[in-house]
Amino acid sequence: MKSIRSLLLSILFIIFLLTPAYVISASCPTDDPCRDLGSAFEKVSCYTDTVNRCANERESMQAQIVYLSTRIELTKSKIDSAKQKVEQLEKEITTLDGKITNLENSLTKTTNLFIDRTAASYKYGGVSYLSLILSTQKFSDFFNRFKYIQTVQTHDRQILFQLQNSKENFKEQKTLREEKKVELEQTQAQLVKDQATLDLQKRDKEVFLSVTKNSEKIYRQNLEAAAREAATIQQAASILSAAGVPKKVSKGDVIGLMGNTGFSTGSHLHFSVYNLNESDLNKFNFDVGYENPFNLLTSRDMPFNKNSCDDVGNDLTKNIGSGSWEWPMANPKISQCFGHTPFSSAYYKSGIHNGVDMYDDKNLAIKAVDEGNAYFYRGGQSKGNGVFIFHGNGKMTLYWHLQ
Repeated sequence: MKSIRSLLLSILFIIFLLTPAYVISASCPTDDPCRDLGSAFEKVSCYTDTVNRCANERESMQAQIVYLSTRIELTKSKIDSAKQKVEQLEKEITTLDGKITNLENSLTKTTNLFIDRTAASYKYGGVSYLSLILSTQKFSDFFNRFKYIQTVQTHDRQILFQLQNSKENFKEQKTLREEKKVELEQTQAQLVKDQATLDLQKRDKEVFLSVTKNSEKIYRQNLEAAAREAATIQQAASILSAAGVPKKVSKGDVIGLMGNTGFSTGSHLHFSVYNLNESDLNKFNFDVGYENPFNLLTSRDMPFNKNSCDDVGNDLTKNIGSGSWEWPMANPKISQCFGHTPFSSAYYKSGIHNGVDMYDDKNLAIKAVDEGNAYFYRGGQSKGNGVFIFHGNGKMTLYWHLQ
């Protein structure tokens, strides 16, 4: 038993020695563990592992910077790997083009030869063995002619086999070339996507450093304030579920005014949508069950601030919305989209913004997007004011930072 245990320990020790350090380490590294790896493929594997480990360790600004930087390096490695693959595929396709051309020439030549031999065989195919015997005076002549005919027949069969083989090879090479072309197109398309992702990740890091002013103190303040906001909204739901009295509201009813109560970087409306029935208000979870409000609001041209969304690098106007709900403000501008945004890494530990931020400096009125039962909460300037409205379709809308 001791010998078996010693053997197992020895094997584990060898595995420990042979396993790369970046695999063994369970925490987010403070420097780049993958920079000295040789191939782009190895770097992709290494950076993927590092990003996965760092994703859950963003308590400090330094850890967040490492996470953002590692994502950038991972995408760069993917781009390098894709470029190498494109180069290799292009070479393979060129080689296949040459093979196919040669096979086509060989196939044409063999086909022509086979046609000639078939014509010749048809021409002399009526000569019987009896005629062959009668036309020869010596047995040696007969034997030589007979061997000649056999040789010709064997040669014809070889040509036929060669022709069939050339056809199959030609077909296989063309199929392989088409597969390589499809793979090349897919790789090139992925390369374009990866380049766009890289540009976004670089902007994400730039915005993060700009918002936090590269200060650990400011970063922690942002995280703590966002956590307080979530806790306050969670507490508001709990209070309303126990003692709240709903008020029936119709679509378009004014339910408040845009403000900056609670955690707010400025006067705006935070609008969220949750899949939650009114009877389940006591089960509300700020971090669970939300969805993209743009999928429920009506389509319209909307102005977006620079960096409000991942796909918005400058101030612009674009069409958004694919639902039937009216917008909660008359003519708002979007300051932060739903999901991952260039700002979300600087404010939220999860890196996700679970609603849409908008503002309208000319008309502060906040309206119900659809009819439902509304619960009003007033926590004041520090805790925040807001409204929870339950709609008949199983959705709940949240309006926060009201005056």
